[in-house]
Amino acid sequence: MSDDVLSRLRAATSPAHERLERRIGIFDAIVEPHGRAQLARRFFDFHASAEAALAPRLSALDGLEFERRRRSPHISDDLARIGAPTSQAAVAPPPSPASTAEALGFLYVLEGSSLGGRVIRRQAERRGLSLEGLGFLDPYGPAAGEMWRRFLAVLSAHCVDAAAAADAARGAVGGFAHAEATLCSAELVA
Repeated sequence: MSDDVLSRLRAATSPAHERLERRIGIFDAIVEPHGRAQLARRFFDFHASAEAALAPRLSALDGLEFERRRRSPHISDDLARIGAPTSQAAVAPPPSPASTAEALGFLYVLEGSSLGGRVIRRQAERRGLSLEGLGFLDPYGPAAGEMWRRFLAVLSAHCVDAAAAADAARGAVGGFAHAEATLCSAELVA
């Protein structure tokens, strides 16, 4: 079932995912220290607000390890290392998931960004860009693949029918909308 749910999530979010990647201009943002700090603050705002919205539905979910998946502490540490404040913006609250499946759909956006973050870090290294303040892009390190598979197993276990899969897709679409609203400020738009 996870392939079906995953396919549905990818199809539902593909346009939003592509738009977010275009708008965020991540490599332009990380060229210099101020841009990296600004980007990290936006990611902190996004993750902290999303984690707060997801915790009531997901913190005790068997097999998920929600606390381990929280990235806001990693981002806070990165910001402290580069001497930047944790947050500077008031963030509109994310959608509040109405079901576990919807919350898992939203979490799909956050977990997928950890895979994308690994790719971004490798590309930045090849370009000779500094990674200072960007450790949060690869929160799991070598365990990234295993964490993704565990997430998919939990997603699959909770999205066993069409209604739950639809809830998950709704959560993922809401997650991307929140990501775009939070991450794509005037300072970060490419």
